[in-house]
Amino acid sequence: MDFAGRRSQNVYDVEVSGWDALGEFFTEKTVLMWNGEGVKEITVGRSLKEGCLVFVRLLRPLSGEENYPVACRAVNVMKTTAAGRTIARLTQFRPQALFKNRASSKNKPPARTDPPGL
Repeated sequence: MDFAGRRSQNVYDVEVSGWDALGEFFTEKTVLMWNGEGVKEITVGRSLKEGCLVFVRLLRPLSGEENYPVACRAVNVMKTTAAGRTIARLTQFRPQALFKNRASSKNKPPARTDPPGL
């Protein structure tokens, strides 16, 4: 992808892993572009489905911080024409539904997990 005219963006070397449009796991080194409005964008050599889950890890951690992958959803997925690479914007994945289920189950007794008859 051509970065000409994108000097105002922060560009980071990252490793992206996840499942492509065919359901095959991949890991690829690429760049993450992060502009001033908080838009994050990657390019990868695999086809991605809209809304798929990918994990992004900085290859050069900032100021000695821990270097854990961050779960993201791919949104606005599109193909470039010349190189055939996929461009996707990323939003951080937050498992809100799971959190709500845990919060609502605090007042309920635990479900019985014993097999019937025991």
